[in-house]
Amino acid sequence: MKRKALKAGYTVEAAGVMAVVLLTILILVHQAFRIHVETVGKFALHQTVEQERHRVENSREAEIVREAGGRDWHIEITAPVFRPENWLRMWSLAEDVS
Repeated sequence: MKRKALKAGYTVEAAGVMAVVLLTILILVHQAFRIHVETVGKFALHQTVEQERHRVENSREAEIVREAGGRDWHIEITAPVFRPENWLRMWSLAEDVS
């Protein structure tokens, strides 16, 4: 059996290219996980703010302010308290005027 052998220069170049490819994949996976963690954290904070602004206990407050952060990110969400009964009262008063 006759084996074909590659020159040593090709194998060294292939090892260098493989190192670059694997490093690039490593960086891309790291960035994907970082973006995932940031997105999940922001959505969790947004859900908390939405739950807080609809609670009856917070009806006396004007707005809800919450903040969260991680290693590379920080967010602060401010939302007005949701009280539809106040809007409905004002609407009924406006209808009585006309």
